[in-house]
Amino acid sequence: FQITSHEWSAPFLQPVDVVGLQLDDYHKIITKPMDFSTIQNKMEGKDGTKYKSVREIYSDVRLIFTNAMTYNDEHHDVHIMAKLLLEKFEEKWLQLLPKVENEERKQQVEPNDVPTTDTSPEDAIAKLAKDTDDELNEINKQLEMLRNMVVQRCRYVLKTFISCLLLFATDL
Repeated sequence: FQITSHEWSAPFLQPVDVVGLQLDDYHKIITKPMDFSTIQNKMEGKDGTKYKSVREIYSDVRLIFTNAMTYNDEHHDVHIMAKLLLEKFEEKWLQLLPKVENEERKQQVEPNDVPTTDTSPEDAIAKLAKDTDDELNEINKQLEMLRNMVVQRCRYVLKTFISCLLLFATDL
């Protein structure tokens, strides 16, 4: 996940340390804890669990952030970070949704149809997850390039503006 590289992702990478942080009420408020290491383990089929669809992964990523926003007050740093990361994730999900839906349609097999490949559903999901991750990485690169272009243009406009102000000031 590219979102796990974000500077604010640290609180969401591992399970919440309920004991270390002395969060005695955490499990009373959060009934289904989730974090990125748990998602990664589930994607790899560790602990005997495995995702059946990309939408399940999507749901668990959302759960990470909604849990953080539910437990923490809206002014708490973790709540604010979760809200921002959820917004970024949702934006990327909307961009990928047509591809996900297309892949889901491809995977639907009529009862009388014979599959034409030896690919298991788990392998197909893993491939789709990897393709989705690759696409997210590419989108992030493009966004970073656009951000850099905007910054450069703003700097140019600002320099031009300052130069004009200086010329105007010397004419006075």
